Amino acid sequence: MSSYKLTTDKRIVGIVAEYNPFHNGHLYHLKRALELTDAFGSVAVMSGNFVQRGEPALIDKWRRAETAVRNGVDLVLELPFLYAAGSAEYFASGAVRLLDALACVTHVAFGCEEGELAPLAEAANVLAAEPPAFKEGLRDALSAGRSFPRARAEGLRRAAGDAQARLLDLPNNILAIEYLKQLTLTKSRIEPVAVKRAGAGYFDADPCVRIAGASAIRDMLLTGRKDEALVYLPRGGADTAVFQSFDRYFTLIAAVARLRSREELHEIMSASEGIENCLIRALDGASDMPALIAAVKSARYTETRVRRFLLHTLFGVTRGKFAESDAAWPGYARVLALSERGGEILRIVKAYANIPVVTNMNKQRPGAPVAALLDLDVRAADIYNLMGAGSMHERSDHRMRPFLFLNPV
Repeated sequence: MSSYKLTTDKRIVGIVAEYNPFHNGHLYHLKRALELTDAFGSVAVMSGNFVQRGEPALIDKWRRAETAVRNGVDLVLELPFLYAAGSAEYFASGAVRLLDALACVTHVAFGCEEGELAPLAEAANVLAAEPPAFKEGLRDALSAGRSFPRARAEGLRRAAGDAQARLLDLPNNILAIEYLKQLTLTKSRIEPVAVKRAGAGYFDADPCVRIAGASAIRDMLLTGRKDEALVYLPRGGADTAVFQSFDRYFTLIAAVARLRSREELHEIMSASEGIENCLIRALDGASDMPALIAAVKSARYTETRVRRFLLHTLFGVTRGKFAESDAAWPGYARVLALSERGGEILRIVKAYANIPVVTNMNKQRPGAPVAALLDLDVRAADIYNLMGAGSMHERSDHRMRPFLFLNPV
């Protein structure tokens, strides 16, 4: 396949996002990304119905993708569950490799607390190279019973100093560093662009600038404060949505976990260091999801890691299945929503990329083993729809089609 010839008016910026939900901070990020790159259009790789925090998305993927396109994103592609509900490293790896495979994305823009590319790139280079000082610090911290994120920060501190390690204290910095690391490891030609976060922090809200962190907005919506949340949402952000909480999954996850043997739980993708034993013990006394997570959580297992382990257990994601599918990724680009300009970008992708574009689940099926990724997304959507709307069929992946917005912003 010939290479896509880049021209100044055909720059395309990639964005990795969850849009959970799409809020004014995301709108600011999109506009700044387009300004900083002078891009012709944008492609967002977005998590599906389950997200990196190890829980169901507040709003389903089709509505979130539609909202993104209505507010200026040109093309929204789904990040498979296997990466969307994985660690920051896997999340970034799946997304960056997909953007690279599109053969037309010239830049990737990510929000971060740091705002400057150089220190983030320095940290990313250490994590990519894993020098002896980093490995020693990581090993010592893990041996002392620290969680993997804290152990990795200790490894970075020993290899690059306190300032670099402190970058890992903030969630968007962590993802930014992972994006940069993946660009290095894949030898991608995509140029990174750092966009400093505006307004409130991830867990905070600032009505003066009408920007709030995603966690704060989710809390407002889940606790019946929709009018308060709408201050921070652009048009269409939560008008007709059914909001989902991880708490309602307790009975389902507890039942599935009980049906799996200790040996089967040990093979789950995010299982290590005996977390499966903690889950088995916790099931004896927990009566709801917060109690279950609290019983498994420890200095070694963060709350996010516990939630991801529970999700992987629910869907039977093992290390072996992940390795097989990951070796074949990226294997397709699945479209959730697009604008007219997004259609033009899609034509470029079809002409120059070496992966198929999936717009109709019933007619376009990638081959094995990457087909397992798509099958898992379908099953995840079925469970999500069942737990939310009480039906697997109305918004099934076999029935839904990409949303086309004919009047882009």
